[in-house]
Amino acid sequence: MRLFLLIFGLLSPLACHANNSIRWATESPKPTWVWDADGASQGQTIFLQKTFAVSAKPKIAKLYTTCDNRMTLWINGKRVGSSPDWPQPIHQDVAKHLQLGKNIIAVEAANASGAAAFVLKLALDSGDVILSDKSWMMSPTKPAGDWTTTAATNWPGQLKELGQLGVQPWGLPGQAGAGSVTQKESIQTLDGFQAELVYTVPKETEGSWVSLTRGKKGELIACDQGNHGAFIVRILESSDGPTAEVQAIEVNEPNSDRRLSGAQGLLWAFDSLWFHRNGGNLYRITDSNGDGKLDQAEQIPSQRGGGEHGNHAVILTEDEEGIYMVGGNHAPLAKLESSRVVSWDEDLLLPRMWDANGHARGRLAPGGWVTRLDPNSMQQQLICIGFRNEYDVALNRFGDLFTYDADMEWDLGSPWYRPTRICQVLSGADYGWRSGTGKWPTYFEDSLPPVVEIGPGSPTGVVAGVGARFPAKYQDAMFALDWTFGTIYAVHLQPDGGGYRGTSEPFVTGAPLPVTDAIVGDDGALYFTVGGRGTQSALYRIRYVGAESTAPASDPLPPAAIRARKIRQQLEQHHGHPSEPDELEATLDLIWPHLGSNDRFVRAAARVALESQPVTQWSGRALSETSPQAMITAAVALARSSDVARSSDVAHQTQLLKTLTELLQQPLPPDQQLGALRAISLTCIRLGGPDEDQRQHLLAGLDPLLPSTHADVNSELVKLLVYLKSPTVVTKTMQLIRDRQPPPIPDWSELASRNGRYGGTVQRVLDNHPPSREIGFALALSQLRDGWSIEQRRAYFEFLNEAARKSGGSSFPGFMKNIREEAIGNCTDAERLALQDITGESYDPVPDFEITAATGPGREWKLDEAKRLASRFKEADFESGRNLYFAANCGKCHRLAGLGGNVGPDLTSIPRKFDLNYVIEHIIDPSKVISDQYQSSIVLTSDGRTFTGLVSRADGETVIFPADVQSEPINIADDDIETIRSSEVSQMPKGLLDPLNPEELRDLLAYLMSGGDQGNRKVYPK
Repeated sequence: MRLFLLIFGLLSPLACHANNSIRWATESPKPTWVWDADGASQGQTIFLQKTFAVSAKPKIAKLYTTCDNRMTLWINGKRVGSSPDWPQPIHQDVAKHLQLGKNIIAVEAANASGAAAFVLKLALDSGDVILSDKSWMMSPTKPAGDWTTTAATNWPGQLKELGQLGVQPWGLPGQAGAGSVTQKESIQTLDGFQAELVYTVPKETEGSWVSLTRGKKGELIACDQGNHGAFIVRILESSDGPTAEVQAIEVNEPNSDRRLSGAQGLLWAFDSLWFHRNGGNLYRITDSNGDGKLDQAEQIPSQRGGGEHGNHAVILTEDEEGIYMVGGNHAPLAKLESSRVVSWDEDLLLPRMWDANGHARGRLAPGGWVTRLDPNSMQQQLICIGFRNEYDVALNRFGDLFTYDADMEWDLGSPWYRPTRICQVLSGADYGWRSGTGKWPTYFEDSLPPVVEIGPGSPTGVVAGVGARFPAKYQDAMFALDWTFGTIYAVHLQPDGGGYRGTSEPFVTGAPLPVTDAIVGDDGALYFTVGGRGTQSALYRIRYVGAESTAPASDPLPPAAIRARKIRQQLEQHHGHPSEPDELEATLDLIWPHLGSNDRFVRAAARVALESQPVTQWSGRALSETSPQAMITAAVALARSSDVARSSDVAHQTQLLKTLTELLQQPLPPDQQLGALRAISLTCIRLGGPDEDQRQHLLAGLDPLLPSTHADVNSELVKLLVYLKSPTVVTKTMQLIRDRQPPPIPDWSELASRNGRYGGTVQRVLDNHPPSREIGFALALSQLRDGWSIEQRRAYFEFLNEAARKSGGSSFPGFMKNIREEAIGNCTDAERLALQDITGESYDPVPDFEITAATGPGREWKLDEAKRLASRFKEADFESGRNLYFAANCGKCHRLAGLGGNVGPDLTSIPRKFDLNYVIEHIIDPSKVISDQYQSSIVLTSDGRTFTGLVSRADGETVIFPADVQSEPINIADDDIETIRSSEVSQMPKGLLDPLNPEELRDLLAYLMSGGDQGNRKVYPK
């Protein structure tokens, strides 16, 4: 005890900014990082409380606490402080807030996105220590009454422990010292370049700067991410180095007394400051009275929402007649005047799993987008889609547009993980972001590849080196900023036909150096800001002081690139613009030769141009094409352009499937094989699944192709053959899993070393990398009910168990669990019983409780009324919902939480696949959209009998489960079957909800949306 007090006395409780002042928090006993046991989700807020007794009034009570991402803390009802982000802990003496006897610590903790955790240590001079752990009270919703002063007794939530203070990825937040910035001597840049600290931003009055642009007279304009507003920044030179004069732009939101702030995009153009607000609208700020000061804001027709994944950059177009606007994957599109992107959809062949932690759940295409705004009409044209969360865009010297797209770091280790990457923003392009497991691979024919992949990170600003007094190589570079790993990359672009390829070079690094935006100043220096999320902000610049020439870069594009670029731009003129009838033939003649181009950028431009023309005028030409690549490109366009509602297009499906299958029998290079496989998938997705004859024809052509010597071809074949219910796909795919080679390990160790928190996760993945491609195989096989032997099932689950022990991002364990549960749900009863020793499942599907009929009175439920009345889940009764699941006959065919029948799909996975509206809609109108896997079939036997029901096939026999759940299954030998064709009527009968009253409907839907889990706090908060 004397030693503890001696150490305690040497550490001043008020010396909160010294590095060693918080080291005491890591002394034993250590606090534990905790969070909601149900997991973290975007925008989540939880409420925490700890009650403890104090026997003597303390003189010193040292507090250390923080939260990923932010928190506010009260002691005995008095607000002690808040932390805007986890690197900025609260550490102070709180003795004055404590009282004799009972004390209450209350915390409101919030997560923005990604991982979430809370930690606290309170040390009293008496030797008593209060630590965060899972024993604290927690509520997922705000408690009633004065929850900061009333001791909690029955809060519904539970906490899970995530490791003691010091564990990665958080380390010891705040150890660099609050309010400090990285000094120029600690910033690394290339030989010949010099870093200078220009200005340290006073946080209390000017906030944390995240957006930067150049003003009318060359001054800089910066903006706080919070509510402190925007500022004009004039650079002052002196013999002691640069400094800045900062002046606030005193402009309020229209019709408000609130300062306009929170821009993630700024642009001076057309004698105005254009201000794209984080989560808000686009504004135009002007000088209304000509006194030289900006004083008036006008809201431009635009959409709001999405937060840090919402509205981003605004830049001047290459012709200086418009404005490019950028939106992340949560940003809603404004009303469009036109679109260069002809059509978009999810276009996924197999069911998608949403993120296991709930991020971007329900978010659908188009994802992140770029539009062009006409500053006169204020109308927008859609240019490009399919990014995850691109923050900024920039034009190079030749007028080509580039962006730095974000990854989903929670997906590290999974086959659908896409690292951050530089992409060229091209007319009509879809870069394939889809939520959860749905992200398109780069090789999809209807997408485009990146210029270069960078690796894990958090992209922020992008700026071209045009105008910099740098060597020509760096004038032609794109500078891309990564907030997480404190890096500015110089991306060197190499023309590649109609597009570019590139290499990335760390240009500026620092720790910490949370870079947010950059701009080339009038003086030729590269200015950049650090900050974001309330962290300490500063303005720096990079100057070239070496001996190389800094004369303006003037090398032209290579002749081949000029030619390809010209062709691409000619084709782009037709994107979204159908030609007039008298010009259509000439347009098709322009497009057609380039459908077979080896240049993927030209080929994509030709496809979008073709999709923009009336399909009836070119479908025949597409179906008669004989050149393999042109045939593939035209087939993709035709599948995307045809409409099953048009009788003239129905035949396209049959012809496309036949032609493409025959094409795949030729010796094609892997990229053309992939293109043909994607065209088949799109045909099935857009124009409907094949009938039995088509299915057999497809299987005859595709089955022999698996396995391929090309890994990507295998991935697409496995998905297609699972979709087609191939009788050989299980055996062949399990052999691929058994014969797997060690996964390729990306070279990200040096990058990971730049951030102790996030880098720790990256390094653990590199050190213990999952078999990513084979996990993709397992995901596909999880959808397959038939065609398994017990030995194959056992090998499958053994693989999943082994893969789950590998390291991955935050969502990796949840995805592995969900894949496993999906596969278990598709096992037969006999398989589940036989596999209990490896799955750990205690299997008994028969309810062990009495089932009582619905009380009613019922009604004929309509969709809108059901949606309106059914969502009050906080009042739902779990036991009632479970009973109604069986009383309404759902449990006759469907299993949920281990109970029920096994004819239809297992419904336990509903919460991770569907939202409430989808579930209600498909119960009320079950025939609206029928899953291919559970579509009823009409079976005609060779002796003329007809049966309708759900069909399962195994061991030379077909089993038909009639729609009447009271009827016995019908077994027919395969040799006795003439045809099997799909039924347009769902196996599930209409009117299942009609016997229920509103409270019963609510209880049943709550039970479904909880996955049968009474502990699901998102559904049952009490």
